[in-house]
Amino acid sequence: MQHTPDDIDVFQIERSVWIAEAKIQSPNYDFAFSQLMACSHSRYGHDEVTAVARFGAVVDYDALYHALLDRGVKLVHSPAQHQLCSELPRWYPLLEGLTPESWWFDKAPDADTAGNLAGWPLFIKGSRQTSRHQFKLSIIHNPEEYRVAVEAFAQDRMLHWQQIVIRRFERLRPIRADMGQRIPASFEFRSFWWHGHLVGVGPYFAEFAKYQWTESEKTDAMKMAAEAARRASLPFVVVDMAQCIDGRWIVIEINDAQESGYAGVPRLALWQRVVELSTLSTSSIP
Repeated sequence: MQHTPDDIDVFQIERSVWIAEAKIQSPNYDFAFSQLMACSHSRYGHDEVTAVARFGAVVDYDALYHALLDRGVKLVHSPAQHQLCSELPRWYPLLEGLTPESWWFDKAPDADTAGNLAGWPLFIKGSRQTSRHQFKLSIIHNPEEYRVAVEAFAQDRMLHWQQIVIRRFERLRPIRADMGQRIPASFEFRSFWWHGHLVGVGPYFAEFAKYQWTESEKTDAMKMAAEAARRASLPFVVVDMAQCIDGRWIVIEINDAQESGYAGVPRLALWQRVVELSTLSTSSIP
């Protein structure tokens, strides 16, 4: 979707953090700020405010960023920072060693090349996203499936404009959930990081199944996620991590937290922690 500044409501929560919001009618994404937190629309005394976007994914972040900037609203991520945490070819070099080995191409290589790089099965996606996590366009077991997937990729409205990414397939610890035609659910968790500080974490597939980790599993996973957030060094980033069947943890991907759904992350606690950290940062300025 592509919003305009007129669609976006700009307000401050708890006299601390500015939000630039447009509801997208998704229970996994929208949050009732005005019902659960003190909100103010007054910008008296502010020529420019820095705000966290909460209006979903946009077609042209750069254009909307500058349109809002013309109205005195500077989003927390610049266009370059947004690209860094949204497109695998940009973030992968920073996270190499924490995430599955990956290769990307403007045009899909032939099946022999793909198989020689990643082996079978392999995982394919767009440089920015999958197509609604469809199994048949993601986990590819042999050259014939690969050729079918590449043809479908070229026709898919969410994938055809992206670079194609081939990733080494990792066997993840499964969880029981009915995913239909989507990628099987795994022992995966989503974490939100505000200026390098953890502000929320929860099960990625909370909509489909109930599962939790042990304290030792959480410690191992969060150590890796913290390292990923440190390497990315962005104001507001999401790190998704999953456990392999051999017990290793890997980073699945990072994303711009402005665009990311909450999954099983407690939302009110997340924003309360963001406010707390922002208040502490402001109070430390002499």
